[in-house]
Amino acid sequence: MIVLDASVILKWIFGDEAGGDSAIYYRDRHVSGEETIAVPELFFYEAANVLTTKTKLSADAASEAFSSLWNLDFEIFTLGIEEFLEGITLSKRFKISLYDAAYIELAKKLKCNFITGDRKLYEKAKEMKGIKLL
Repeated sequence: MIVLDASVILKWIFGDEAGGDSAIYYRDRHVSGEETIAVPELFFYEAANVLTTKTKLSADAASEAFSSLWNLDFEIFTLGIEEFLEGITLSKRFKISLYDAAYIELAKKLKCNFITGDRKLYEKAKEMKGIKLL
């Protein structure tokens, strides 16, 4: 199992971005059953927000892109109070958003690697075991 954040997964939609080939590698491993991708439930809110507000995609194209992500059968986790409280601690410790901390906390809980395409996040939290930059 591996935790990927929106900065990695959305490269599947925008394949021409830096790191797109590496991101697609993880998608292909997931689709083939070689690897399971885990995400916090908030991933879908992040993805939908990016597709609707940060791109020039039409509503139909954004909906199609979102549906393609939804249908990839990720292992989806709803964070409980303990994870939120630990996320707050991580957020304060590393000066990162609670959203980013949720991915780190999920990987910590699952005892797996967390891969991000966000260099700033990586630089702030790289002392955490298992965090990798795409």
